[in-house]
Amino acid sequence: MFDPDDLRGMFNSIRLRRRTRTYFMLGASLGPILAISNPADYIKALGILINEYDTFMAESGNKTKKSKGGEEHGSASQGSYEQSNFSYLDTHTPPFDLDFLQVFDTFCQITVIMYTKLADSLLSIAITQSAFDNIAKIDSQFKKVIGTVTKELDELIKNAITKELQLIDPLDMASPENEINTDWETSSIYK
Repeated sequence: MFDPDDLRGMFNSIRLRRRTRTYFMLGASLGPILAISNPADYIKALGILINEYDTFMAESGNKTKKSKGGEEHGSASQGSYEQSNFSYLDTHTPPFDLDFLQVFDTFCQITVIMYTKLADSLLSIAITQSAFDNIAKIDSQFKKVIGTVTKELDELIKNAITKELQLIDPLDMASPENEINTDWETSSIYK
């Protein structure tokens, strides 16, 4: 239904610059964590990463709000955040604009690898309450990130289907006076 050019227009990399850099940082931060072989340490590192990500998002949100006119300025849009006191979150980003679709696709692939390793880790350790809490927080955060884009895609697809149906429907389905009564027993058309 959508070719890559359509998607690039809908997910404009300039408009989504901040979100693209955030997904890039989170995905790049997962790489070193995936190399951790001890399952308990792996789950702990993921939990620490999510805590650092939450802290980073709160700090960057405050910096963006302080910018004038609601536009992204300064460190939030330029990706010049310094490596704060983060153990796992890598806040370095390339000095050029990233393509949203490529970053999101790669982020999803890394997330699948992360979940696969997480599932394998759960089979090899006794799950403590703190490990369970970490897993729940990790899962919640990643669902939120991916859910945001999924909702946007659902809306885009819904709008595209509606436009296509309006092209083939002789009646304008958007106007209430042209609405067809689908209750066949009470419709005056069939009496």
